[in-house]
Amino acid sequence: MTQKYPLLTAVWEQNRIRIMVIVILLLFVVGVYAGQRWIVEPNLLALRTEQIRLQQHVRQRQMAFANSGVPVSAAEQIAKNLQQFNRLIPSQTDFSAFLGELFDWSGQAGLEIHQVSYQPKHEKETGFLRYGLSFSVKGDYSQVKKFIHLLENAQRILLIEKISLVESSTGKKGRHKVDLRIELTTYFQEGSA
Repeated sequence: MTQKYPLLTAVWEQNRIRIMVIVILLLFVVGVYAGQRWIVEPNLLALRTEQIRLQQHVRQRQMAFANSGVPVSAAEQIAKNLQQFNRLIPSQTDFSAFLGELFDWSGQAGLEIHQVSYQPKHEKETGFLRYGLSFSVKGDYSQVKKFIHLLENAQRILLIEKISLVESSTGKKGRHKVDLRIELTTYFQEGSA
């Protein structure tokens, strides 16, 4: 072999240690690749499959928990409540629409509001505008009862602070007329459009 390939023989004799290190390193790389390919990758694939299965299980549990209506934490429940509360409080620019609703409710009950007095007050803690309203209506007891029911079922924050009922007269068909004096409180968001 030394006579057929003199160049290879010369390189081997001069760089024997380097060639052996290169061959050992090549064998090491091939061994690592084979180990990764036949041992590590199947185990890694099994672990990834298990991870995906567990993640799906966790998501299903979270969805079931969220759909159950139970709050995940007290802080989340408080945040939800505050968002709902803020949605119920309209902008200050909706005050005239609220007065229109008030007159509509009295009309539905067969009553008539002649005058409404109101007093806005800025609430420092919440930043909301608190409107105190007072007015009176006159009608029979069933009309007054219906009007109060409409107020209680309003789709806004509306507090009935004070109610005064005074029998005023006897109307048609012997029905007693009642004067209702009512004080309400409602809230608006200051400066929002």
